[in-house]
Amino acid sequence: MTNTPDQFLMQAWKAQIDAGLRVLETISEGAIRMHEAQLEAATEAHADLEATRKALAAATEASQVMKLCAEWARANAGKSLAYWRSLLQAGTPEAPPQMLNLGMLDSAYKQWLENVQRLYQVKA
Repeated sequence: MTNTPDQFLMQAWKAQIDAGLRVLETISEGAIRMHEAQLEAATEAHADLEATRKALAAATEASQVMKLCAEWARANAGKSLAYWRSLLQAGTPEAPPQMLNLGMLDSAYKQWLENVQRLYQVKA
C-alpha cells in the first residue's frame, strides 16, 4: 500500500508536532529539576540564616560578631558555587562532566575565598 500525498502530509505534520511536544517536555523537565534545586538551596539558606541570627544574638563581643560574619561569608561562597553547579547540572543532566568545564569557575571562587579569608584572617 502506497501513501497518498494526503497521508504523507499528515504523517509529516504529526511528526513535526510530536517533535515540538518532545522539546516542550524536555524544557518542562529541566524547569522542574531547576525548581527543585532552588527550593533545596532556599530551604538550606533559610536554616543557615536562622542559625546565624541566633548566634549573633548570643554574641557578646565584637570579635565574636566578626568571626561569625567571616565564617558566614566563607560558608556562603562554597554554597553559592554548589548552588550554581546544581543549576547547571539540572539544566544539562545528560552532559558529561568534562563538557561542563567548571574549572575556571572553581578557581575563581577559590581565589575569592582565599582573599576573603586573608582579609578577615580566618582559617578554613
